[in-house]
Amino acid sequence: MHLTIVGNRAGMPADGAASSGYLVETGQSKVLLDCGPGVAVMLGKYLHASLLDAVVISHLHLDHCYDVLPIGKQAMRRAADAPDRRIKLFVPKGARTKLDQLAALFPVRTYPDLNRAFDLAYEVIEYERGAAHALADCSIELVPMVHSEPDCGVRIESPTGSVAFTGDTGWNDNLVALAADVDIFLAESTLVEPDRTPHGHLSATEVGRAAAAAGARSVVLTHFGSAQDAWQQARRADVSAEFDGPVHLSRPGMRFSVPAEQPR
Repeated sequence: MHLTIVGNRAGMPADGAASSGYLVETGQSKVLLDCGPGVAVMLGKYLHASLLDAVVISHLHLDHCYDVLPIGKQAMRRAADAPDRRIKLFVPKGARTKLDQLAALFPVRTYPDLNRAFDLAYEVIEYERGAAHALADCSIELVPMVHSEPDCGVRIESPTGSVAFTGDTGWNDNLVALAADVDIFLAESTLVEPDRTPHGHLSATEVGRAAAAAGARSVVLTHFGSAQDAWQQARRADVSAEFDGPVHLSRPGMRFSVPAEQPR
């Protein structure tokens, strides 16, 4: 099992890095977790969009889902060659209407099929919070989190390992269940101090507490609001004060493996 950081910025792309996007590869499945602005461009460094088996959207905020349309358009070749192998697109309940509105904003009238990415390239699946879905050799579990927009953490289990991703969330008891005994805990580290507002974001200290309580085997921090190395190293130290396992700072292009090896 492999995790590749496609983008790691909170909010909009900056400093040459895309917003949230994470590629998980198992023996038989290729899954993209979130696809914020810039991810459609950066994904091509690792694979063509048509080779994806699934895209999972944690929540419908711009910085986590905006590139779902261009990725679908990139994958249209697959739709033409193998219509029974559309990419499974997992989105929150009620999202299909918004997706159709997005596709209709900039129509290509001379080639109407290009406007049908959500029919031809994707099999759109509106998930229920708390649901689980199966792919060829792995399962995808959607764990309810706490954010200003309904959000789910995503846990992927395969015979060779497991990855859990927080999406955007404030502290909640489901974090421990999400990360329980997981090989890689991919966690947002947006804040210096805990968020006491309804908006819902994690501080690195809270990530460390959740990882320790859950028995996670490693932590990868992401969704950074600053590219400054000193700021990010301080967040790593915050996690390590609570959690005694390996703690990594994500960088675009980094690849983590299970069983563990030195990230590249």
